Amino acid sequence: MLFSGKAGTSHSIPSEDFMNVSLRVMRRVSIAARSQARFVAAALLSFGLVAGSVSFADAEGFAITEWSARGMALGGNAGGGMVARADDPSAVAYNPAGITQIPGTAAQMGMALSALNFDITRADTGRTVSTSNQVWPIPHFYVTHQLNDSWWLGIGAFTRYGLGSQFPDNWTARSANTPASMPMLAGGIKSVTLLSSTINPNIAYKINDVFSVSAGVSYTWGYLSLNEQYNLNMGGYMGMGAGQADARIHSESGYAFGYNFGLHARFNDQWSAGLTYRAREDMTFNGQTRFRFSGDQRVVGALMKPVMQTCNADGKLSIPDVITLGVMYKPLSNLSFEGDVAYTVWSRYRNLTINMHSPVTPQFFEQKNWRDTWAFTFGVEYAPLDWLTLRAGFTYETSPLKDSNCYDYLVPSNGRNYYTLGAGFKYENWTLDLAYMYIDVRDINYSNRSSVQGTTPIIATYEGKAHNSYAHNFGVTLGYRF
Repeated sequence: MLFSGKAGTSHSIPSEDFMNVSLRVMRRVSIAARSQARFVAAALLSFGLVAGSVSFADAEGFAITEWSARGMALGGNAGGGMVARADDPSAVAYNPAGITQIPGTAAQMGMALSALNFDITRADTGRTVSTSNQVWPIPHFYVTHQLNDSWWLGIGAFTRYGLGSQFPDNWTARSANTPASMPMLAGGIKSVTLLSSTINPNIAYKINDVFSVSAGVSYTWGYLSLNEQYNLNMGGYMGMGAGQADARIHSESGYAFGYNFGLHARFNDQWSAGLTYRAREDMTFNGQTRFRFSGDQRVVGALMKPVMQTCNADGKLSIPDVITLGVMYKPLSNLSFEGDVAYTVWSRYRNLTINMHSPVTPQFFEQKNWRDTWAFTFGVEYAPLDWLTLRAGFTYETSPLKDSNCYDYLVPSNGRNYYTLGAGFKYENWTLDLAYMYIDVRDINYSNRSSVQGTTPIIATYEGKAHNSYAHNFGVTLGYRF
C-alpha cells in the first residue's frame, strides 16, 4: 500500500556518448527522482492511509456514516437522528445503550450505495477534470438479543471510514503534484479503493426504567489498493524521450482495536436522550509497491528503475475519537423530532509517519494538523399509518482542513450539508427502510500550499480549486423481530 524509492545497481547504456552525458546529469535527475518518490508518497498517503470501506468519504475527513437506511433518512451523520431514538438493531452503531428498548431477538441487514462527483480546476490553465462516476456499496448487519430483564447483547458489522475514487489519465492535479523546481517530473494518482469492516460486539445494562448503559469493543480490518502513474520527460535532451512508471500499491493488512461507551435515558413517553463515545483507534498497515515501466528504455533503465524498486513499508494512522449527543421529543404517538451534535477529534491527525524499508528512504513524514469538527443534525419521523413511516433530515458539518496547509485534492473535505428523505414499511415482524441522501460539499481553493516530506523540504505549488462536489446516496435495510 505504500510507495518508496530505492537505490539499485547501475544499468548499462548502449551508447558511450549517452553514458558520458548521463553521468553528468544523473546525479541531479536521480536526486529529483528520489524527491519525487517521496513527494508521490505524500500525495498518495495524504488520503490513502486510512481505515475505510468500499466507498469514498461521506462525512468530513474520511468518515463513513451510512450505517442504516433509517439513520440516513434522519440526517445521516454520526448521530443519524438515532442516538436518542436507538430503538432498532442499528442502535449498535448509533448508541448501543438503546438496545435495551428491543425485546427478544432482532436483526437487520442492508446496504447503502454511494456515488461521488467532484471537479478539480487548475488555476494556470483553467482546465477542469471530473472524477469517474462510480457506485460504491456500504453494507451493514446487526443482531440484538435480550438475555433477561436487565442485560442485552448486540453485535454489528458496519463501516466507519473509507475512500474511493477514480480519475482519468490526464487529470489536472497530476502536474500540480510536481515540485515546481523540476517540471520534468510529473505524477499523480489514477485510482484509490479502501476496504474495511468493523466488528463491534456490545453489552447493555438497564439500570432502571429511565437509564441504560453499554460498553463495547471493536476490531477494524482494512485493505488499500492504489494505482499511481508518473513520468520523467527529458524533453529530447540527447535524443532522450520520456519514461513512464505505473505503480500498483496494495496493503497486505490493516487492523485496529477500539472501544465504545453509551448512555440512554428515556425520561417519559415524550423525551429521550443519548450520549455515545467511540475511542480513537490506531490503525496499523503493512504493504508493498510494484512497478511496471514503459517508454524510452534509456530513461527507464538509467534514471527510473534505480529509484523505483519494490519496497515493503509499514505505517500507522490514528482514527479519531467521536462524541455524540442526541435529544428526542415526541409530542404525538406518531410524530417525533431529534437533534444530534457530533464532535470528532480530527486534531489527532497531526502528521503521517511511514517507515520505509529502504536504505534511501527509511522514513516518510508529512505534517497535517487537521482541526476538530462539529456536525449538527435534525431529523423528523412521522407515521401517518400503522404500516408506513415518513422521514426527513438535515445535517450541517464543519471542515477539518486548515487553510494554512490544505492541499488534499483527493479528499473533498471543506464542510458539507446533508439533505435526506426516507420511508419505512412494516408487515407483521418485518420492516423495510428506504433512504435517499444528497451531500453538498463546499468548494475549496488551493493556492501556494507547501509540504515537507521526510528530511527533505519540497515546496510544491497547488493552484486551483475543488468544486461541484456532491454525492447521491441510497440506502435499504431489512429487519426482522423473532
